[in-house]
Amino acid sequence: MSTIEIRKISITALDTDAIVNAANEELWAGGGVCGAIFAAAGRDRLQKACDKIGHCDTGSAVITPGFDLKARYVIHAVGPRWKDGSHGEPEQLYGAYYRSLELAAANQCLSSGFPLISAGIFGYPVQGAWRQALAACADFLDRHDGLTMEIVFAALSDGIIAAGRKELLRSGASRYKIAERNDWKRLDMPKQHDTFILRRPFTARQMAALRRGNIPQVMEDKWFWFMEGNTLFAHRSWTGVCIYRMEIKSDGDHAVTVNRDPEQYKCASAEEDVRQLNKLLDWWTQEPYDHYHEWLDETADALAKAGKNTDGNR
Repeated sequence: MSTIEIRKISITALDTDAIVNAANEELWAGGGVCGAIFAAAGRDRLQKACDKIGHCDTGSAVITPGFDLKARYVIHAVGPRWKDGSHGEPEQLYGAYYRSLELAAANQCLSSGFPLISAGIFGYPVQGAWRQALAACADFLDRHDGLTMEIVFAALSDGIIAAGRKELLRSGASRYKIAERNDWKRLDMPKQHDTFILRRPFTARQMAALRRGNIPQVMEDKWFWFMEGNTLFAHRSWTGVCIYRMEIKSDGDHAVTVNRDPEQYKCASAEEDVRQLNKLLDWWTQEPYDHYHEWLDETADALAKAGKNTDGNR
């Protein structure tokens, strides 16, 4: 279950298996992101490892140990210097990302952290830089669907982060995005609510599916859900109404708050809510999440409650 995420964090603070350095062809320690990575890894040892390699072409990448970093590896990716966009810059930037991911996968990395390559002193326009970065990542994940890779973009500029999240939502990479509260319309839990305990274990894979969340893509996709910390928020996609808020506990006894506004959500009993929520969680923790068959299932339930059946007879 691969993901793409944009975080406000220094790339040297990431605990991903590999981090990517915005390198130069000579693989020298530079300024900006490059200088910060060399300093955190141990400048002398990292420079010595780079000197053994000697050179990296623009649009490609090489790999060294991470030394003092949390990351096991540093992947040195050389992006292009911006001229006017007609000198192969988009293809070279795409290639730097794609080759970085190939190296990460070849070295058994399950997570990789990137800066926005070439968007600093190399002058690549931010929106275009995000477009190539996300296209390369999405294409790589699409072509390696048997691979699980967590991709994290690290940035400290609010403007760069906002531009990236906007591009991520509207690009083909959106299917890999970790859902966040501002990705869809939503209304807070109303004053009319109730609570109950849901007893249910989750495997690590199921928790990963819940943490990824879901941003609706088509009309039949009835739910938008996301997690903040250990709290799951589940909203109806058509109205944005919050139906469930669940605090996930390590002991398996999860505290659930349920919407009790009769204009927003109708449920006969807490027992019915437990059944309904368990059924939803079964769907949401599948890999991949199958919104269409969930929609069919819920539609059949609604017809049954209305005294109808699915073969057209009453």
